[in-house]
Amino acid sequence: MSDSFEEQAFQVIATRHSERFRRVSNRYPLRVAEAYKGDLSRALSDSNEVVAATVAAWERRQGLDVTDWALVGEQERDES
Repeated sequence: MSDSFEEQAFQVIATRHSERFRRVSNRYPLRVAEAYKGDLSRALSDSNEVVAATVAAWERRQGLDVTDWALVGEQERDES
């Protein structure tokens, strides 16, 4: 039995979300999803600058240090 249209659409969105934000860091897609309360479509429609600002604001609200995700990604790539 095939997946429903909604399930297929979610899989496409989730894949695009992962592909786009993993270019920054391997852990960034999860942080973006957290900051956007799981609204992956909204995150995908925002610019990189808006996403970064949204993530930083979410981290502050959570009492976390604001992460330099580009630097984290550079460090990940240097390790591999």
